[in-house]
Formats: sequence, structure tokens, C-alpha cells
Amino acid sequence: MKKTGLLTLSLALSMTFLPNATSASAETAIIDSQGNTVEIGHVLPKAKTKGKQTFDVPSRVESNTTADVLNEKGKKIKEKSIKKSKEQDPSSEELFGLFDWLGGGGTGTGTEEPPATTDRTVTVLVAVDEEYRAAHPDWQTLTTNIIEKADDGFTRDHGIDFEIKAFAQWDSNGNSASEILQDLDRDFNGNGYDFVAGFTRDVNFNSGGIAYVYPSAPNGSAISVNLDQGAENTWHAAQHEFSHNYGAGHDAQGSGIQCIMNYDYSYQVDYWDQEHDNEIEAHKTWFGNE
Repeated sequence: MKKTGLLTLSLALSMTFLPNATSASAETAIIDSQGNTVEIGHVLPKAKTKGKQTFDVPSRVESNTTADVLNEKGKKIKEKSIKKSKEQDPSSEELFGLFDWLGGGGTGTGTEEPPATTDRTVTVLVAVDEEYRAAHPDWQTLTTNIIEKADDGFTRDHGIDFEIKAFAQWDSNGNSASEILQDLDRDFNGNGYDFVAGFTRDVNFNSGGIAYVYPSAPNGSAISVNLDQGAENTWHAAQHEFSHNYGAGHDAQGSGIQCIMNYDYSYQVDYWDQEHDNEIEAHKTWFGNE
């Protein structure tokens, strides 16, 4: 699905460095494959601690769906059925302790409450590169769990459900996280999905995650890529990058603001501060349907 001759136009370069970041990165405005002006360069650092490699129990899935499985050229080769999770009894404290919404992390209110009713469903194409697939033979199940765990905060706090509609075999190319992100954009954008979420083990991906930040509702899909850092760390990164797709920026490191958009807490919590909650709420209609 490579689109040859694509001109990536650099419009602006900001030399604002992230406070206390281990390695500063410039934020650049470019034109993506669908003609959107996007900001690129918000590079999430890799996790400092090793996360769990797999989930102890499956993540919560809000609805039954059938997802297409695509090859590197975007051709459908088979289907995968994703089943809705069985409802659990929230009165069971023992079960809730095990659940912790399946995989660790905080909650938006500090209380163990089931996710709210959704009023917005967004579609996701999951693209997985050759290195990731080689390391995880059951990559479709693993990435399903990561996406479904990453969407718990969106469901709970904003009524947004991420629904996987396709899995794609991806041949990632690039010499850095930003180049690999743009490669995914060229390969799989413009096919009718709200989000294209990439997963990689490419040795050139020098980040925990990266995404396009949009100033307004984009044409085509919102694009992000996450490094394989084990299931627990990777779902935190995915939630952080989806937040960028909704236009959210960062909180200053060292500020003490406990928010998934603060690098100090990105792998520890699954909620946003009020400013970012307001931003996501204001932009939730960018993607999906009621």
C-alpha cells in the first residue's frame, strides 16, 4: 500500500523543549497523507520499568464485533471474531480487586466503578509490524487486549468506546519513531477507520509511542504508533497517544499534575487532569458515531 511520490511538507519548527525530558525533541507541523496539517514530535519516553508481558485476564470488551484481517497491501484475507465480555458482578470486592480494570493502573475517581454507558463508538484499524508479529504469534488477541484496556478511561470518563474493525499486517519502514509514524500514515490512512493504531518492535523506533496531534477534526484516520514494552506499559502508551489524536498536549514534567499526559505519570495512571478532560470532551465528536 505504499503511496509513492507523497510530498511531506514541513511547515513550521518549534524548538520548545520539554521540561526535564531525557532527550529533547522538536515539534514539527507537517501535511499528512490526507492533507491535514498535523503536529508531530510529541515523543513519549520509554517506560523506566519493565511491564507485564501479557495480561493475566482478558480486557473488558464492550460489544461483539467481527474484524477483517488484512495483509500488507490492505487485502482482506480472513476475519476474526471479538466477543463481548461477560458482565461481572460489581458487588464482588474480591473480583474487583483482581479486575482493577484488567491490567493495572489508576482510575479516574479513585473508586472502583464499572465503566459508564457509551454514547460514542469509534472504529480502529490495528496495524502490527513484522517484528511484533514474529515476537507474538497471537498478536491479534494481544493487541485487542491492549486497545480494550486503553479505552477503559475513555469509556469511563467520556463515554467513548474503541471498537476494533480490522487487523493489518504492516511492513514498517523508517529510521526513527516519526518516520515510522509517517510510514503507517502512508500505508493505511484513508480507508474509513477513525483511528489507525500501530504496534512495533522495529529497532529504529526510538520512543515509547508517538502520534499526530490534530488542531481540528481530521480528514481520514487519526494515526499513532506504540512500541512493544509489554502489555501493561503498552496500553498506557496507547491511551496517551489516542489522547494526542484528540488534540491533547502535555502537562509539564515536575508540575506534580497526575495525568496520563504528564510524562511523570504516563505509565502509572489512566486518567486525565481537568484541562485535558475538557479538551477530549470538546473534541469527542471528531471521531465515530453515537
